[in-house]
Amino acid sequence: MLTNSGIVLEGGAFRSIFSAGVLDFFLDEAFHFPNIITLSAGAYAALNYVSKQKGRIIQTNIEPLRNKSYVGLKTFLRTGGLFDMDFLFDRIPNELVPFDYEAFFASDQRLVMHATNCLTGKAIYFDTFENKERLMDICRASNSMPFIAPIVKVDEVPLLDGGIYDAIPIEKAMEDGIEKAVVVFTRNKEYRKKKRWFYQFMIKRVYYKYPRLVEIAKSRAERYNRALELVEQLEKEGKVYVIRPTQPTIKNSESNPNKLMGFYEHGYQTAKEKFTEIKDFLGVE
Repeated sequence: MLTNSGIVLEGGAFRSIFSAGVLDFFLDEAFHFPNIITLSAGAYAALNYVSKQKGRIIQTNIEPLRNKSYVGLKTFLRTGGLFDMDFLFDRIPNELVPFDYEAFFASDQRLVMHATNCLTGKAIYFDTFENKERLMDICRASNSMPFIAPIVKVDEVPLLDGGIYDAIPIEKAMEDGIEKAVVVFTRNKEYRKKKRWFYQFMIKRVYYKYPRLVEIAKSRAERYNRALELVEQLEKEGKVYVIRPTQPTIKNSESNPNKLMGFYEHGYQTAKEKFTEIKDFLGVE
């Protein structure tokens, strides 16, 4: 595959199970993008793509919900977050469903994931992960959504979810020299983000110690929608190929394992149906 090609994955918490289905199809086809640029739950799915552990997302995110929930009010009361982050980023990869760190670090694929710097309000993009602890810390930070997960410090910098600043990292892809990008969305085509005044009010109340984070959150909807417009323009120019759900999407907090499995399968089948077009777009056989 061309070294200047890549795949861009947006986040979306449990909606990113769609992206995991897409990536698992690519694994079945031994179709390995040289560059993966992502954030939040998209990054969680991308880890398994780089380590080539097809189906692992089912074991780590869907199956645990059939026996013991790691998301919801009980989890919030127990851990202080809507999601049990220790379970997701420590017990699962290191004990319950081992992550293949050796395969990950041996891969020649370049993974870029980012989180939002609470001090500056801007994104910090990471593409080097010296050890397994740092890898999981960065992924945890990228997944730490405001209000429902605690701030994570990496290199003593307080970080939150990458989607606050750069929910669709297409500009980063272009800056990195990606000339052909497959962009995977977790929402339907007609979606546009609306400004949520209550969200901004709560950001100001909860994160008042970080005024630049509060300020950047004000323009979150506008920046998201501008990124959508940029993707649409690049698509017309033949520089981007888009994969997105065509059936109704699930909630980002969906905890019904059957619905999650259905959305995962929708991602897999969507990639399968578009595979010939994707190869044509990238110029590969």
